[in-house]
Amino acid sequence: MDLNSHTALSKAEIQHVQSITNTGELYYDYDPLIEKARNYAFYICRKFNQNPTEQKQLLVDLLGEVGQNVVINPGFITEFGFNTHIEDDVVIGDDLKMIDCNVVKISKHATIGNQVGIYTSNHALDPQKRADHWCSEKPITIANNVVIEDDVCILGGVTIGENTIVKQGSIVIHDLPANTIAQGVPCEVVQKL
Repeated sequence: MDLNSHTALSKAEIQHVQSITNTGELYYDYDPLIEKARNYAFYICRKFNQNPTEQKQLLVDLLGEVGQNVVINPGFITEFGFNTHIEDDVVIGDDLKMIDCNVVKISKHATIGNQVGIYTSNHALDPQKRADHWCSEKPITIANNVVIEDDVCILGGVTIGENTIVKQGSIVIHDLPANTIAQGVPCEVVQKL
């Protein structure tokens, strides 16, 4: 990664990266445009984190979608940005780490706590392909009115149903239904709402 090289991708370049990473198939992670996307996102996040209240426009320009009344606290980092879609009235705590090499959708009225990780990435199972930097990505969807408490990790391919609460420290490895409380490692439903 070269943080001295940080130019925005054109719309065509973004579409090219998405055509590689958003399929769910294995791809080579060191494609030059993937590296360019990563460098630009890290650069913008670093600028945003230095003064988030005055530079929200940076994230509006970086992310695929940012709705109304969105609060993102400092410490935010994302891999690409353009695959992330945040709807209205979302509050995100400190230090959100997001690998958004596939689509990450955070729906209306979601609350995300501190030190949460959202990771679409999967490394190749074959040791040689893994050593050669091949990986695949699965999307993540967080539905309306979901609460993700502090220190939660959400893995690729997961959908969290509306009104669900994911308790602190959980690791979400599979879908969670709507209207539930879930917790644990791995995260499981413990109560219906």
